[in-house]
Formats: sequence, structure tokens, C-alpha cells
Amino acid sequence: MQILLFVLLALAILAVFSGGYVFFVACRRMKEHPWLEPEKLKGTDYEKYAQHIQNSDRWLKTHHAQDVFMESHDGYRLHGYWVPVSDPKGTVLLAHGYRSTMLVDFGLIFEVYHKLGFNLLLPEQRCHGQSGGRFITFGVKESADMQDWIAFHNHNYGSWQMIISGLSMGASTMLYLADLKLPENVKGIIVDCGFTSPAAILSKVFTSVTHLPAIPSIWAADLFARIFAGFSLYEKDSRKSLAKSKLPVLMIHGLADDFVPASMTQEAYDACTSEKEIYLVEGAGHGISYLREPDRYQNLVKAFLKRYLEGMA
Repeated sequence: MQILLFVLLALAILAVFSGGYVFFVACRRMKEHPWLEPEKLKGTDYEKYAQHIQNSDRWLKTHHAQDVFMESHDGYRLHGYWVPVSDPKGTVLLAHGYRSTMLVDFGLIFEVYHKLGFNLLLPEQRCHGQSGGRFITFGVKESADMQDWIAFHNHNYGSWQMIISGLSMGASTMLYLADLKLPENVKGIIVDCGFTSPAAILSKVFTSVTHLPAIPSIWAADLFARIFAGFSLYEKDSRKSLAKSKLPVLMIHGLADDFVPASMTQEAYDACTSEKEIYLVEGAGHGISYLREPDRYQNLVKAFLKRYLEGMA
């Protein structure tokens, strides 16, 4: 009996320590990559995107991107860029992914939306870039930030019809809004390679790295999240949001994604009760479906915009 109690105590201590490690490594704000310094990107996963990042930054500057700031619902100063067009048909609000930047995630599609006549609102997620914040919350508090950005847009620029879109964590962030009462000018959601819930993606990564069951370590990580960051890893789930969605949704995912499984997008799609489309890209890894099939990707996006927005020829 004493041996059993000792084993259970040891396992509990191990779960607490591993859960704390998961939370503080995954959620705590850390130093970012020097995105605009190609030499310093050498040896990182982003080395091959260095020129693309430079081109994206140049595009924003050429199109006179304006710095915009607002205060989040919980008191952090958030930063973004506003890129207007003359005689706009609407606005696209884009949310980038986990420990990434809009320059990586959306640089190739900036021009596509802009040429179609859309303003761009490009927030830097909390704990990224010039935006404040102590902890990344995997879309939980970020989704509330996006509600604030929508309100910011409507107050400052007018109620242009809007599409909200995101990639990876940004995709999940936007899907968590699907069951909420958003302003009437929000007309649809376009997402690429989102995960279902913070608990699901952290469990998947934990098991992939350690080859151990995620439970009970993820339970402990959830406790740390509640205590130190004021959110739960189980608080949001795209399947639950989409089960009550009224907005049309276009979901995209690469079938070769080994970070966020395409099955998560399929589960979200299956749960969705609003008008919906899904596009699964053969051979595409995480976040690179556009690179894999750019023409098909653009055509799907254009068709979605034409179907749900006014004034699209």
C-alpha cells in the first residue's frame, strides 16, 4: 500500500512539473525572431522565408501601412497596421499564427485582397511584435482581442462589410468567434490550418515530443493557465463554436501538416451548422497550402468573397 501511495505521489509531482513546463514554455512571452534581419534568421525554420519576409515588409511600406493602436479588454496596448484602398469593397481582418508574424503568414495574400478592393486590418496578436501581453492564450483571449479590433475598425473607419480570416492559431482565434453575436458587417470567416482547442493542440504536441500520454500533464498545465494567465485550455473549442455558427465559413488545411493535423479542421467542418466549404490540400505542410496551390487557393477565396459579399463582380 505504501509503495502504491509513493508511486501515485511521484506521478502527481511529475504531472505538476511537466504541466508547469508545458504552460511556461508554450504560453509565456519570449524573445521573437529578428524577422527583418536575414542574417539572424540563418539556422532557424524561417531562413528559407527571409526574402519573402523582406518582400512582405516592403509591400506594406510601399502601400503606406499605417500604425494603429488600441487597448485590449484586459488593459494591454495592441498594435496593428491599417492598409486602406480607395473606394473599398470591404475590409479583411487577418490574424497571424503562434509565435509568427503577418509578414510570414499573409505576405503573399496581402496583394490579392488589396487588388480585389479590400482594406487590410493586420493586428499583431498579443505577446507578438509591438503588442503587449504576458501570456499567449492559444486563441482564448485573442478572440476577444479580435472583437475589439472589429469594434475599432467600425468606430474609426466605418462599417465596411468584413471578412475575418486567420492562419494556425489565428484561424482558431477567428473560429472561436463563430457563435458570438458580431456586428452585422462581419459577413464570413476564412481560415487555414486551425486547431480545435488549446488543450487538443498542446496534448498533440506533448505526446509527439515525449511519446507519453498527455493526461494528466495537460490537466496540470490547465491549472497553471488558470492561475497565472486567467484562462483555461478547455475554455474554447472550434467544434462547439461552429455548432452554433450563423456565418459562412471556408476552411483550408494541408493534408501533410504534421503540426496541426488536418483531422482537426475536418472535425470543425463536420460540427459546423452554417454554410461551409472545406479545401484539403494534398502534400501541403503547416500553413503552406497557398504556396502549394496558389491559383486554386485564390480562386476559392475569390469565389467565397463573391458569394457572400456585395459588389463583387
